[in-house]
Amino acid sequence: MSLLELRKLRHLRENIILNYQKIINNFILKYNGGKPVIRRFSTLDDKQTSLLMLLFPLSESNEPNLEGNYMEFNESKIIPSNLLSIGDDPIENKICISVSGDDKGYIYYWSLDMEDIDEEDYLPSYKNMSLIAKSFTEFMNGLCVTEES
Repeated sequence: MSLLELRKLRHLRENIILNYQKIINNFILKYNGGKPVIRRFSTLDDKQTSLLMLLFPLSESNEPNLEGNYMEFNESKIIPSNLLSIGDDPIENKICISVSGDDKGYIYYWSLDMEDIDEEDYLPSYKNMSLIAKSFTEFMNGLCVTEES
C-alpha cells in the first residue's frame, strides 16, 4: 500500500469513527461500549429477534472493539462502506449503524450466516441487513428485557 493510500485509509477510518461518535456521543460518554442489561430487540419487520450482547468500545486495548471491526468488515469490503459494526448478538451476528448517506443513523441487524462472503464475486450489500431502528436513540429505547432477566 502506498503512503497516499495509507493516508486516505486513515482519513476514512477517522471520519467513520467520528460520524459514529457524533451519532451516539451520549452513550459513549456514559458507557464507552458495554453489555446492556436490557438487550432484546426485533427488526422493524418483526422477522428477527435477538439480543444485543455487546456494544464495541472505542478503546483499542479491548477486544473486540470498533477499530478491529472496522478493519475486519469495512477495509475488507465485506459490508457497505457507510456501515459500521457497533455490536454483536450471542452468535456474533452484527449490529451496524449507517454513518453516512440517506440512511445515516439507521441501525441494522446483519445476519452473517446468511452471507456468501467466500464467493469470488462477492459484493457488499444490504441484502442480509434488516432495519432495527431509524436512530441510535430509537434503538436503545426499543431494547426490552429478556424472559430470563
